Amino acid sequence: MKSNRIIWIGGIIFFLLFCIISVIFISNESFINKTNRTIKFLNKTETQEFIYADPDDYIKSLSTYDLYARKVLNSNEYISKILEGCLDFTENQMKKLRKCSLIAKNFFNNGYMWKFSLIDNVYEEGFPHTRTDIIFLSPNVINNDDDALIKILIHESIHIYQRYNKNINNYLIDNNYTISRRRDSEPLIRANPDLDEYIYRDKNGEEMLYIYKSTTPAGINDIISKNEEHPYEKMAYELSAEYGKFKISKYKYI
Repeated sequence: MKSNRIIWIGGIIFFLLFCIISVIFISNESFINKTNRTIKFLNKTETQEFIYADPDDYIKSLSTYDLYARKVLNSNEYISKILEGCLDFTENQMKKLRKCSLIAKNFFNNGYMWKFSLIDNVYEEGFPHTRTDIIFLSPNVINNDDDALIKILIHESIHIYQRYNKNINNYLIDNNYTISRRRDSEPLIRANPDLDEYIYRDKNGEEMLYIYKSTTPAGINDIISKNEEHPYEKMAYELSAEYGKFKISKYKYI
């Protein structure tokens, strides 16, 4: 009788464990399916195809000084270097981005599918940026703690919103930003794929732009920070910074 009782109890325990594991598995599958509908990870080949095609002409439009800062002689050399540094996401990287993207989207949803490409530090020195509707990240960026990564994702998703949403003009008008001239009229201006083609003036009439310190910049951050770089960057930094304030206020009384 005692042995039958032990077998009976063991069976119940096994059944409960099976139920718990099943719930966890189903929940995880549901989470992945949900995020897969709103997030896409480009593989190495897809990223290489985008870089090679240069559909937004970003690399073709780099100035002599932009190319010098990137330690290449011409745009073709830069493309070749970037192609060597295109990467596939690991499972852990995708898992972290799914989790952080879900939180970031709950704070700011730009209305678009979030597409990610993984690149090494040769391309734009590994700094996060956007081109068309793709967010480019390096392993070092993904290795940030969750809160920092969430803010980065919010920042970059705002740039995609700015690129495709005509309502951005209301933000420019409401904040008294006016077009001063085209960016390509300033020889030493630093290229930034997140911006439009204009230099703006702020409400005080000051031009907003970053220019290289010399004609031989040591890198893309060897710049003179004159005022803010651009209304789009100011907006992205301000809104992504609000996430930190939101989180603090949300858990203030816990």
